[in-house]
Amino acid sequence: MHAVVFTSTGDVENLRLVDLPVPVPGPGEVRVRFTSIGLNRGDILYPEGKYFYGPSFHTYPSQSTPVSRIGFEGAGVVDAVGPDCEWRKGDRVAVRPMCFDISTQGTLAEYGIYREEQLLNTPSALEDLAAGALWMSYLTAWGGLIHAGGLCAGQTCVITAASSAVGLAAIQVARFCGARVIATTTSESKAERLRALGADAVIVTGRDDYVTMLHEFSQQKGSDLVFDAVAGPQFRELIRGARRGSTIVIHGMLDRKPMEVHAGVLMKRWLSLRGYRVDSLLADKTSLEKAVRQIENGVSSGVFKPEISGAFSLSEFKLAFSALRGNKHIGKIVITP
Repeated sequence: MHAVVFTSTGDVENLRLVDLPVPVPGPGEVRVRFTSIGLNRGDILYPEGKYFYGPSFHTYPSQSTPVSRIGFEGAGVVDAVGPDCEWRKGDRVAVRPMCFDISTQGTLAEYGIYREEQLLNTPSALEDLAAGALWMSYLTAWGGLIHAGGLCAGQTCVITAASSAVGLAAIQVARFCGARVIATTTSESKAERLRALGADAVIVTGRDDYVTMLHEFSQQKGSDLVFDAVAGPQFRELIRGARRGSTIVIHGMLDRKPMEVHAGVLMKRWLSLRGYRVDSLLADKTSLEKAVRQIENGVSSGVFKPEISGAFSLSEFKLAFSALRGNKHIGKIVITP
């Protein structure tokens, strides 16, 4: 089978497409033939050695040097099952995010082996192309807004870097909750599209004065919840615009420069600052089951719909990574093996 691998951490340009043996499922395991693979920022950071954890390298008969696989999410069809497995051949499934070993089970490949509990059902209303773009984005958004942020109807929610797949999912989840959505973007060309995709208002950072515009859009009240993917020095503006007693949830570090946060400001204004990754939702079985049900219902009713920016074949993976790094896209870039 074809798979994208790397032999050492460094430039993402070192990724290459190789032939690996088609894996065989053991007891309680499932082989998935991928039909759609969503790209994430982690797919850049992991081979660069800048992710939260590093890769491990493994030997294959067809490779002269140990390699690591890559790929954080994907969906496809059950192709083969081992003994004592409840999934059946032909079932449409997706890999549950953040619960498998990227280096040996990475999804940027034609096939992958997973334990049956590592899989989620693909909603019947979702086409194959969008299936690989669903669970990472929507579980991250649901967990950050609802599980971590406690978003309620009538509140004002700011979503930064809103043109990303997670940002667009967050817009849909926030609107589903009955919240008012203010999106931010660095690109004027993306602003109108964000409005069309559900944002009540859009602030173009670098052009607009964030605090002035936020207060205008929120009737001078400020934000009740900020779902931030950027961090960095601009974080000061998010604090300035936050309503007293509100919450800021950080789920990304697109800007890796240091944040400047004065503890006295947080104390004086009763602000809650929370770091978040989707695995905190995955660790809470009850909350995860509720999130999965609500996302499935949202997809079935048409309320939740992943936005696909572009699709590339597996052999075109370098073009897909170039598009991801170029940051001109809106939504999810997917690869179709």
